[in-house]
Amino acid sequence: MRIHLLLFFILFSFTCQSQTIQTVDSLNNEICKSLIQNRILNDEIRLNSINKSHVMPFLAKFKDTIAQREAFEKMIYRLQKNCNEFNAIFPKDSTQNGWGMQNEKPLDHISKEQCNSFDECKKFYYWEEREKKVEVTINGNFWIEKFSDNTFSKLFYKKRGNCEFELEFIESNNLSRKNLSVKGDKYRYKIYDEAKNVYSVYSKNKETYYTFKLIKE
Repeated sequence: MRIHLLLFFILFSFTCQSQTIQTVDSLNNEICKSLIQNRILNDEIRLNSINKSHVMPFLAKFKDTIAQREAFEKMIYRLQKNCNEFNAIFPKDSTQNGWGMQNEKPLDHISKEQCNSFDECKKFYYWEEREKKVEVTINGNFWIEKFSDNTFSKLFYKKRGNCEFELEFIESNNLSRKNLSVKGDKYRYKIYDEAKNVYSVYSKNKETYYTFKLIKE
């Protein structure tokens, strides 16, 4: 049921013009508030409500179909980034790719030597949904990702303390990444475990911890 609701939500189409990231984030802030306030209702009602109250009025302002699609894609991906309540409705399938979300901070089970070993690595990979592999190369101060469709993302990489690092978004031609971030967005990560060259990593968004696995090549 949830995947059908998501497809309905994403494929719902209107005409529109170009938009600013500030406008999209402001809209998403209202959408997220609405989802939280209506938490006692079922997901279908909640999604129909934000479509009617927020999404449809926003998209109805635009007249160009190409710009409309770009605006809608930007809205959906930024909503995933900034609204934990939306992510709770559509959680990642973590059975294969090792992604997860939790309210409690993951406990550290890693030594300084294991952290140093991570710093010495230059190539990793991780899995996205539907078992899509993302290759990661650390080249000096750059973190470069290559996706299964041959698109890429480029970010600044900076070590931040023991077992911590920061990524700053530069550019991407990948559909999700170019809509998820804008130039200068920064993401802080903490390595909290390692076993057989598999590093467990988390990032915090508000009160939610997002975890995933980085595998050494």
